[in-house]
Amino acid sequence: MSTFVVEQDRFTLDGKEWKLVSGAMHYFRIVPEYWEDRLQKLREMGCNCVETYIAWNLHEKEEGKFTCSGGLDFSRYLKQAQEAGLYAIVRPGPYICSECDMGGLPWWLLRYEEIELRTYNAIFLEKTENYIRKVCEILRPHLITNGGNVVLLQIENEFGSYGDDKNYLRALVRCYEKNGMDVPYITSDGDNAAMLARGTVPGIYAAANYRWDSVAAMRVLKKFQPDKPGAVMELWNGSAIHCGKKLVKRDLKEVEYSVKSALENTALMNLYMFHGGTNFGFFNGSLYYDGRFTVQATSYDVQAPLNEYGGKTEKYYAEQKILCAYLGKEIVNETEEPVLADYGEATLRGVCALEEVFSPPPLYSEELLSMEECGQGYGYIEYETRFTSGAMGVMIGYPEIRDLAQVYIDGRYCTTVRRGEAVRGDFAVGAGEHELCFFVENMGRIHYGPHLKDRKGLLGRAVLFDKETQKHQTLKNWSVRCYPFATVSGPEATLLRGAPEENKPYLYVYEIDLNPSGDTYLETKGFYRGVAFVNGFPLGRHMAEGPQKSLYVPQPVLRKGKNEILIFEMKSSAAGRRAILSGKQILEGYTE
Repeated sequence: MSTFVVEQDRFTLDGKEWKLVSGAMHYFRIVPEYWEDRLQKLREMGCNCVETYIAWNLHEKEEGKFTCSGGLDFSRYLKQAQEAGLYAIVRPGPYICSECDMGGLPWWLLRYEEIELRTYNAIFLEKTENYIRKVCEILRPHLITNGGNVVLLQIENEFGSYGDDKNYLRALVRCYEKNGMDVPYITSDGDNAAMLARGTVPGIYAAANYRWDSVAAMRVLKKFQPDKPGAVMELWNGSAIHCGKKLVKRDLKEVEYSVKSALENTALMNLYMFHGGTNFGFFNGSLYYDGRFTVQATSYDVQAPLNEYGGKTEKYYAEQKILCAYLGKEIVNETEEPVLADYGEATLRGVCALEEVFSPPPLYSEELLSMEECGQGYGYIEYETRFTSGAMGVMIGYPEIRDLAQVYIDGRYCTTVRRGEAVRGDFAVGAGEHELCFFVENMGRIHYGPHLKDRKGLLGRAVLFDKETQKHQTLKNWSVRCYPFATVSGPEATLLRGAPEENKPYLYVYEIDLNPSGDTYLETKGFYRGVAFVNGFPLGRHMAEGPQKSLYVPQPVLRKGKNEILIFEMKSSAAGRRAILSGKQILEGYTE
């Protein structure tokens, strides 16, 4: 059993001075078949430690149903890291940010009207303590004090960017202590005095996060914390991918400088990310600043040294050279490099209407219900009601749309409304009764900043203005159908005999015969927006706006023989659509 101690100006491991050189790599963004390969590549680059978050929202998708199986088995992940000769830093949150849905907090917390997130709130603390107890039960054997490899446990994450509720932070510390976490604790915040003051706990070791200058960041940290060694928990060496935004590639020389200066000025350097991986399914988060809503991409490549499919980049070799030279290690590259397979175009079997794939019973409500009030976490939700109009048409004041809605009247597509971009619509309809429908996409809950209570669907009320009578009316008596896309299968569904209707949501069913020989990427050519699945595995969101133009498909998802590709498309059109398993990772702006 080893001993790890944080001293005044250094770490010691078994009584000897030790520098902790870590790389961030999250088990939940990598299929488990590849954990060993990625951990070995981290070791080869020169690191002696892996850092991972624990994502509460994945482990407890429904309240009270906690799972750690398959790709969520972080116990197995930590064991494999130890077998690879790596120590571990674990960051269980409860909030983790990580550009993921609600910053890692589970959606069902929003079903509690009185809850306040990340505060000393009775409901939030009760749910958090239940989560921490379950995590600690699994984590305890992996602590270095019990013969494992976990040397540091992080309390919350970047709390100084959110609030200053010290009672909340102290409650988390007490909860971890009560559950046997007897390794040193650490906090991580931005590299300025205000964030450090708000986000740290007296007596708990603090780290600073930054992108550029280790010297300046550590100067701020040392002034705030003079009796502990320098530490950077997140040395960002790339940048996240935002839908509809241009990719900006970090200058390699700048990254090299930040790594060198971090090695010289800290006892702990954690590269964020070493390997980003993928936001499979609906795991991506979003941002809301200055009235603008921005969605994180499915790819979490983030220009990391190891790219999305596990390939060593130019940045990998540059950082490996720096790390090995500084630590006096021999450069070794024994792990295999992945080769992407080009399998070609899949065959379209047909197109399914949503009601042929799902049969959700309608919920009836006088007022609009949020997605969470309907018991739904992710996916899509449909709202229908009826109204009567005069001959001059109507204006509809929209409810708050979270996050994108396609509007239909009498089954006819009218418009697409994005969050915050429109407050009303003008519709030419004839006199009489009409059906109004909103088909709404949850594009990922806000993961950072003051707007974490990001309920989805339609919020508030929809108001009808009849141009003929000049009267306003609040629309009521809604029928709601939920489409969470938790499990999707095409062969059982009835395929359309004719062409799909314009601008309506459908599921496209493809097949391709394979003898899998490697990872690949799915190109969704001609599609507008939606989600894609291969053999039932949720690849993530496809969006025509880019910059991501292909979805990563790990080889373990494929099988010998027939493979089924399902692409849900929100807005069908006459344009040709193709599903291609291509040997290219396509991110507009650069291609690896």
